[in-house]
Amino acid sequence: MSCIAEGLQLWNHLFNACSVELMSLNRKEMETRAATSKPRFVTTVIIAWLMAKSTLSASTIKAIVYRNMMDRLACPPDYDHSEPANRVNTSLRVEMLRKAMTLSNVDAYIITGEDQHQQTEMISPENDRRQLVSGFTGSSGTAVVTDKQAVLWTDGRYYLQADQQLDCQWILMKSGRDQVPEISHWLKSVLSPGDRVGADPKLVNANHWLQWRNELAGSDIWLDALPTNLVDVVWKCAKIVSPNNSTCSSRSSSSNKPSTTAYVHDIAYSGQSWQDKVDAVRNELMAQKLDAVVLTALDEIAWLLNLRGGDVPYSPLVEGYVYLSLDRIVLFIQPTKMTELIREHLNSDDCQEETICVEVRHYENVFNDLPVLTENVDSVLLPSNYAYSGGVSFAIYETIPAVKRRTSPSPLILLKATKNAIEVEGMKNAHMKDAVALCDFLSLLQEQIHEGKVQWDELKVVHTLDEYRQQQDLNRGPSFSTIAAFGPNGAVIHYRPSLETNRIIDNSSFLIIDSGGQYLDGTTDVTRTFHFGRATQRQKEIYTRVLMGAIDLAALVFSDSIADSHVDIIARQHLYQVGLDYHHGTGHGIGSFLNVHESPIQVNINSKEPHRFRANYFFSDEPGYYLPNEYGIRLETILRVVDVNMTQQHPQEESHYGGNRFFGFEPVTMVPFESDLILADMMTSKQMKWLNDYHQLVRLNVGAELQRRRNTTSTTSSNTGGCWPWLVSKTRPVTPSP
Repeated sequence: MSCIAEGLQLWNHLFNACSVELMSLNRKEMETRAATSKPRFVTTVIIAWLMAKSTLSASTIKAIVYRNMMDRLACPPDYDHSEPANRVNTSLRVEMLRKAMTLSNVDAYIITGEDQHQQTEMISPENDRRQLVSGFTGSSGTAVVTDKQAVLWTDGRYYLQADQQLDCQWILMKSGRDQVPEISHWLKSVLSPGDRVGADPKLVNANHWLQWRNELAGSDIWLDALPTNLVDVVWKCAKIVSPNNSTCSSRSSSSNKPSTTAYVHDIAYSGQSWQDKVDAVRNELMAQKLDAVVLTALDEIAWLLNLRGGDVPYSPLVEGYVYLSLDRIVLFIQPTKMTELIREHLNSDDCQEETICVEVRHYENVFNDLPVLTENVDSVLLPSNYAYSGGVSFAIYETIPAVKRRTSPSPLILLKATKNAIEVEGMKNAHMKDAVALCDFLSLLQEQIHEGKVQWDELKVVHTLDEYRQQQDLNRGPSFSTIAAFGPNGAVIHYRPSLETNRIIDNSSFLIIDSGGQYLDGTTDVTRTFHFGRATQRQKEIYTRVLMGAIDLAALVFSDSIADSHVDIIARQHLYQVGLDYHHGTGHGIGSFLNVHESPIQVNINSKEPHRFRANYFFSDEPGYYLPNEYGIRLETILRVVDVNMTQQHPQEESHYGGNRFFGFEPVTMVPFESDLILADMMTSKQMKWLNDYHQLVRLNVGAELQRRRNTTSTTSSNTGGCWPWLVSKTRPVTPSP
């Protein structure tokens, strides 16, 4: 369906809702105006309709409409620009969902981007219901559909991407901007007392459900937990047409997915037995006077039991639930995931003899078994959402009697984030292998683009870099879908190349490569920005400002009382000085052969939830800048939190520190920055020293690894010989102009 047709479809909805007197034009006149006029006329009518339906003020409605509807790319309709190549027509899907809503007697339906374990960033395709309904593929967003409107909320990382992918029937709510209403507030403005809002309680975390329910109840609107997911009904019936799938799709449950068995994560990489981890969690429970905890976060379960699997794209996780009390452990998992080796690892067949063992039950039994398991305990911790951890679903929350429920962040979050000595060494080793793969690849890419004999595009970069990583020892695939974004595509913060958007790479603009690997001994994530031609002075200035922010954060020494959100301004300050900024956080925690985004660290100036650093946390330092329709710049380095002994430096002043512990950061990513894009005269001597010291460290460490590989018979990538000259050229000292 064209954007014009979709615009006319919107008119049909308006005519159903509004009287002819309100519009002051008959239907034919309005359709004629809609087909021949610029969007301003459309805006006027929509505003009038919303004012008639909503309790919001006229000025608020006008701001919302202009910002979130009329700012839509090529909507509604726009004759000056063609539709984006990656826009998805979801008219049929939304129409079928509305029919299902009618049959279920609900007036609105909420579709989150979460799976049953409250994961949002890495979920299986068969669990991505929000994408099916809306066409939006970002990791953060919630869709709401009523009988007349379809709305999607997302954050600043995805404003541009959502604008491209959502068709013209969708209203885009840019969360975080002024006057953009929250979901419950918007629902109250468009629904009437007595109306019902439906959602799947397995796919909404308990905190959000309770908040929505309480806020809607104040307007006599009811939030209902529907036993059947309405998107699943649509999925079974709809013929899903997309670039990669033009056949009828059958919605599959977790039990129908291709089976991949779980496996034991060896203590040589985990550094701690699962029994010791269970003891640590039980100590935390006793300290909080709790009897048990229900674990639904897959990375927590994988960490606790030293298990890994293949149920989640890019993360080595296995689907399951865990009930852990002071004297019992129960793992709910699909029987097909289990092996004799795992049962032996968990002592599952020796629960009568072993002092600590894990009972194994069927994955689907968790909702029936939890009430029975908790009969003889007084308090059960149901983890709340915290940083990247979604907490328990409302469905799990409801299985525990209200008198026994306790809510707070999972104690496993901090235990898991604090890497032990084996994990620290593993993370360093993983990043070293990653650096070799990138060095090999980038030297080849630069050489061939400069020669102009071999054509490169974004998809070729993705596939080739993934292959270079796969050659590294202990590699188990990428840690997320590799981002290769050239020119205007780089302005889409979490861009993923596709056949529709793929661009040829040349020497005319910036190229962002954001990629990472999963290794048995660690997880990596690194971003560098390149220009294979002559960048403008302005482009070099912005690159340098982004780099200066990254360096200042990496060089920071601070008290342990400082929260992660408070250090974000360090990385943004040089952009702020010239009125620039970026719409994403500056850093995220990273796991050890687990999720690439790990709680608790979120270096984000807009965060309302502070988190404290601890020694041996690992997190990213990744400021950036994005000029819409032109280019993007992002520089990402993984840092380790380390202790800084201030009393040794100034022992006579020890009493003035008040006993505070001080932290600094140590880079573990070993990939050079682009010296050709750096305006050294803008940098301070301290920043320049940090940069040159870092490049010297990269040359020494990566160079030593290259030499070691040349002296062995192990398989290496085809360009290792060309990597060393490239590495030397990229790590030469940066000096100011004479």
